[in-house]
Amino acid sequence: MWDKITTSAFLSVKNYWPFWIVLSLYFLIPALRGTVDPPEKFYWIDTQFPFLYWMIIPYYSYYFILFTLGHTTQDKRKIKMINILLVSLCFFSYLVYLVWPVHNKVIHSHLTENPLQFLYDIIIMNYIDINAFPSLHVAISSLICFVIGREKENLRKVYWVWGFLIALSTFLSKQHYFYDTVFGILLAAICFRIYSAIFKS
Repeated sequence: MWDKITTSAFLSVKNYWPFWIVLSLYFLIPALRGTVDPPEKFYWIDTQFPFLYWMIIPYYSYYFILFTLGHTTQDKRKIKMINILLVSLCFFSYLVYLVWPVHNKVIHSHLTENPLQFLYDIIIMNYIDINAFPSLHVAISSLICFVIGREKENLRKVYWVWGFLIALSTFLSKQHYFYDTVFGILLAAICFRIYSAIFKS
């Protein structure tokens, strides 16, 4: 079991290094652009959702799902296409962040002290209190879950539920606005549609 986990993690880096490099550029965005306030209509719906502090746990699982990429496939053509789609997701999102750099301060104001506060303190930093829309967190994890679900039928339900929980966690743990999540899923669905069209069963 441990061997499979470490092998998947190793292959996730080895086979998808272009994606990792582009993903790291995320941290440059705040240095290039200031933030703007989200319009009230944009976040009104978030006031209707409760703050579920424990949803920070599936939110953190995103960082683990990145290392399941190596478990997806060993087909070089598919690996190349997955890289292209993930990199495209990143660059498209970066472009939106530069054009409309909505901050997360409004949604973060809904947070209250809770037993898992230390997990919130780790990820909420003023420097990266930006890049709200779309949720790259959701777009990347959803695409990974869609693709693995297609390539590994025996794990389909596991990954689809996992991806769904991550998507829910982004706005229920008040890390993103609801519409950030919706658009992230939409981007992932478009990329998955392209992948499925290229690699028909």
